[in-house]
Amino acid sequence: MSVFDRPRNHEPIPWRHGVVTTPLYTAATVYAGGVALGVAEDLGGQLPTGWMAIGSITGICAAAAARWIRTRYTTDGTHQYPTSPGRRIFHTAFTGTWTAATYAWLTYTAHGTPWSLASAAAIAGAAGVFTPFYGIDRAFRSDIIAAQWAAEAAANAPADLTEWENLFQAVGARGVEVGDPTTTRSGYSLPLRLTRTPYDTVLGLLRALETRKGDLRTGSLDLRPGPTGLASDAVLHVSTRDVMSEPVNLPDDAHPLTITEPLTLGILESGDPFEIKFRQNSVLIAGKKGSGKSVLLHCIISVVTRCTDAVIWMIDMAEGNTAKRWLRPWAAGWKDKHGRLIDRPILDWVATNIDEAVRLLNASVAVADGRARRMKGGKIRPSATMPALIVITDENPELMSRVPDAITAKIRGIKKGRKAAVDYIDAAQRGTGPNTGGGEVNSQYDTVIGGRFPKRQEGQFVFPDYYQRVDLSKLPGNGAFYVLDEQRSKTGTGPEKFKAYFVYDDDEHPDGTEAAVIEEKAVERWDIRPDLDKGSQEDAEPFGYSTRWSDQTRITWLLDALGMPTPTPRTPGQPAAPTRPTPTSGRMAPLPSLDTYIQRGKQYKTQQAAAESELDPADLERMLTEAEAAANASTANSPTPPKKDRRHPRRDEVTTWVQAASEEGITVADVRARLEALYPDEQPPSDTAVQKWFADHPNITKPGRGTYVWTSTPEQ
Repeated sequence: MSVFDRPRNHEPIPWRHGVVTTPLYTAATVYAGGVALGVAEDLGGQLPTGWMAIGSITGICAAAAARWIRTRYTTDGTHQYPTSPGRRIFHTAFTGTWTAATYAWLTYTAHGTPWSLASAAAIAGAAGVFTPFYGIDRAFRSDIIAAQWAAEAAANAPADLTEWENLFQAVGARGVEVGDPTTTRSGYSLPLRLTRTPYDTVLGLLRALETRKGDLRTGSLDLRPGPTGLASDAVLHVSTRDVMSEPVNLPDDAHPLTITEPLTLGILESGDPFEIKFRQNSVLIAGKKGSGKSVLLHCIISVVTRCTDAVIWMIDMAEGNTAKRWLRPWAAGWKDKHGRLIDRPILDWVATNIDEAVRLLNASVAVADGRARRMKGGKIRPSATMPALIVITDENPELMSRVPDAITAKIRGIKKGRKAAVDYIDAAQRGTGPNTGGGEVNSQYDTVIGGRFPKRQEGQFVFPDYYQRVDLSKLPGNGAFYVLDEQRSKTGTGPEKFKAYFVYDDDEHPDGTEAAVIEEKAVERWDIRPDLDKGSQEDAEPFGYSTRWSDQTRITWLLDALGMPTPTPRTPGQPAAPTRPTPTSGRMAPLPSLDTYIQRGKQYKTQQAAAESELDPADLERMLTEAEAAANASTANSPTPPKKDRRHPRRDEVTTWVQAASEEGITVADVRARLEALYPDEQPPSDTAVQKWFADHPNITKPGRGTYVWTSTPEQ
């Protein structure tokens, strides 16, 4: 049996950690010290009692303090965990007690003799008393003892290393020297020194090596260049645990991030976090249906929506199935944990059909062109005022295999967007040219992620340079992938396995699971992302940017998914069509019909007018209804209907708040908080609406980030 397969609690040196042998060994050592002091006394030497007392007290305090510090953490050999206060107190008290007993006995023997029966009985009795307490102390340190054994076993495994060297020689790899193993999350790694057989030859012998070893799964061996970069340096990763089949839930974090730094999407097979930088990085995700592409896209959305300097546009050719879960809290009018209404979608633009997708892609190209035209040179560094635009496409082949306009736009965008902070992430079921837009698009991807395929041959389309090394058919699926980025290509390490974080994407939360639910993540993140900068909005406007959500013919897919009726034109006085039932299962709240919003607006106007005129609300509502009916009758035959004042009733009041704030200024968040406090029954305006009020006012300017101030000189 290999030393790496032994149980963690096995002890090859029982005298060192044995419950009985350790106290006996310690008592024998103490007695030997007493004998030395007794011999010194017999020869005429004697230590002063005062100095021995001072030394004993100092030693006891030092031992207890050292034990308190050393037991601050416990470990399993890989991670450290804080030790409970009760255990630390027990360890410290036990150490202080037996140390005090030891010094007392040594002091006694220094002024008496260790040869008497009383001296021997004293030390034997103390050993008997302390043995049970040592058993408790040892039980509390079982994790640390196991970690110590693992380190010793790794450093003293000549038989296993010889076995590996013999295996290399048996499969035809000559001159392979094996170093000391290092424990990893999935097994262990062996540093290799190649003296005769080159790296590429050893790489081709891995499958034969697995067969020779006899107790490994297919694909358990992974050879990578060593950290020094020398041709003779390599590392063999041995996987004894199938960590790729183990789910890893998305961490429960929602603090803001930045798109300019690497973002974590999962865990590598080695146990290190899998990080990827989305700035200046075009990504292709390929894998068959059920390999985990959608879950990986949810992971990407979950981290990008935490960025204060990134905006997501999404093309979801699967009828919006990936996007609609993120949009549901906004569309259904949910509130966050602070009671604030979620009044904007977390995804800035979503397209679910070919026409809308082509429109979105062309808009992304226009944004890249506009930014390139306006910038002074170099490249844009994303910020809250100039955010990166991340364009995500799910079911990419629906466009790239048959829509020439989409292919043209994608080719232009993926080439021109790099410096303008416009990047693309595409997901497809195959890595072939027709599924990605052809070789001109395929060659522009900086990072390729491959999921499971039923046949090994598919790997040649995803990782053509590593076909003999990577077998995508052996991945377990369900979020297990290989990744190849520029860094792994440059260093020659090649594709590396990782497990994506798990996000629950079914309609209802499963009982007894801690997996993240998409709607909950959307509620946590909705107010983190910035708005697209004004210049980019103007660049995208010719393609319908401003009406992407208000034009209900373009969001029929969302209305239908949420049980909201699609409105149809009707003449004045015609009753509204009956609404369909809204879903009430799961965590989704029923979405009111359009007539409900209209009625709510009428009630609001009635309450405001009654407050101003001091009339009875019922009488005023009757008067307004009659007036509205008369207005409808008079305007039915009128060629030019009268214009209505669409200004928000609180707009002028909010403007005066800016003037009153003087030089300190006011933020949009301050405005919303004050409106909610003064008018709790009213729905406050959106952040975008307030920003537009300030931008349109000649006396309001924005000198700093997020703060608006009043100027006496109108802005030009």
